[in-house]
Amino acid sequence: MTSYGDTWADIYDSVHSNIGDIPFWVNEAKMAGGPVLDLGCGTGRVSIPMAQGGVPVIGLDNSRAMLKRARAKARKLGLSSQSLRFVFGDIRSFSLVQKFPLAIIPFRSFQLLLSVADQYQALATIKQHLTPSGRLIVSLFVPDLGYFAKDPSLQTFGRKTVDYSTGHEMLVGEQNSYDTFNQVVNARTIIEQLDEQGKLAQKIYKDYQMRYLYRFETLHLLESSGYRVLDVY
Repeated sequence: MTSYGDTWADIYDSVHSNIGDIPFWVNEAKMAGGPVLDLGCGTGRVSIPMAQGGVPVIGLDNSRAMLKRARAKARKLGLSSQSLRFVFGDIRSFSLVQKFPLAIIPFRSFQLLLSVADQYQALATIKQHLTPSGRLIVSLFVPDLGYFAKDPSLQTFGRKTVDYSTGHEMLVGEQNSYDTFNQVVNARTIIEQLDEQGKLAQKIYKDYQMRYLYRFETLHLLESSGYRVLDVY
């Protein structure tokens, strides 16, 4: 499993503040009724809004730095341990005493598993933690063949956001290369922190890897792991 969380904890919330997926997850959590298992919960970006919506949540992550930030955010908002609890664990091998009507893997965290063996192991472990009618919702990106042909030296900036620690704008870009044999993205997120005049103050690089999956490959992976696919959207 690729290393990710500890290097992101200090800036993750600022970079990913405007993704727009929170209403979807909160609605799914409310329909399930809870408790919800949020896998790869990070800083609680999704766990906290679900708990604020009245659904009990357990968030699991393998980054202690991310979990430390998540717990601090939850305390600041006055969320009790009965409504929201964060635990350290590996998505491939965690063990909790309860079962869940809903487990979620938001924002492509499943794709940090770089081998098929790790994917199967994670899916088997998750299945053990679902109720008989429990559901798993996984967020994945669709591979875009046009991206594979891009010059890997090219830096592309597509988003503006705000650095919570300074209140100044940040520009977020990417510079990726693709291993099409192993279906791995060698990803680099580029963060340009601006000063109060809008000039570049600091440039930060965050490097990581993700394995992309095609649609029917994913369906086969799930079905051969004992899941019944209810919907694709």
